[in-house]
Amino acid sequence: MKRLLTLCLIVCLSAAFALTARAELREFTDFSIDLPPGWDVEREGITVAFLARDKSATMMVTVESTAGMFFEGMSAEELAQAYSEELRGTKPEMEAPNYYSFDFKSPSGVDSEASIVVVGKRFYLITISGTNKDLAGMVESVLLSIM
Repeated sequence: MKRLLTLCLIVCLSAAFALTARAELREFTDFSIDLPPGWDVEREGITVAFLARDKSATMMVTVESTAGMFFEGMSAEELAQAYSEELRGTKPEMEAPNYYSFDFKSPSGVDSEASIVVVGKRFYLITISGTNKDLAGMVESVLLSIM
């Protein structure tokens, strides 16, 4: 009987942990994200920053209009090239139509990656810095919400 009770307790605790470890869908004006536990959100103007509480990584999503004074008529490739030059990054590579990425070092020297995605009259600049097991899923959830 003790074994059965212990087994039930382990199963219940495992189920409770699995439920609390799930990502929470967070919706913003121009995108959504599956945000895992352990991340904080800060919003400043057109940028939303996601900060790992353990300080291992950050992810930022900036949404701009391609119809603005600075970006009028620029293609996704031209936008990626402009941002890559500004951030002293590598040559942008096309991941898919209207989707480019490049690597760069943050001002503090951390290896980082940027993606430019153009959707209609908007473009999304998604940057990640640092390493964290949650980042790939977070980026994928943003891309799925906008494409």
